[in-house]
Amino acid sequence: MAIRLITTNEEYETEYPRVRGWLIEAQLKAGKEDAERDILAGLLSGGYRLWVGDNCAAITENMEWDGRPVCVVVLAGGDLREIVSDGIPVITQAAKAQHCDGILLFGRPGWQRVLEPHGFEFSSIVMFKEF
Repeated sequence: MAIRLITTNEEYETEYPRVRGWLIEAQLKAGKEDAERDILAGLLSGGYRLWVGDNCAAITENMEWDGRPVCVVVLAGGDLREIVSDGIPVITQAAKAQHCDGILLFGRPGWQRVLEPHGFEFSSIVMFKEF
């Protein structure tokens, strides 16, 4: 199965349970233990978009960043190779069709090594202090 955007309630009912484990695992790696509630709210409101492949899933949101329309990869889980090789081109095409200037993601340091060969550039460091 190629990476595809989930658009109907029937697809959500089938696909979200199938990919849920990958998304939750990615949330836990990012230190977001209770974020599934936010993900579901974003999907239900239509603000978030769910993309699925055979062995991966991603959630995106179009927004403005630094004064430019961008597609933000909010979460990605499952097979990293499938996300990068199959998912990024499909998501890029959809983002261009929605007049986005680029794709933005916030990830762990390992993502930089994986994504630079695909045209991504390191742009900043995000720091967080929990209290």
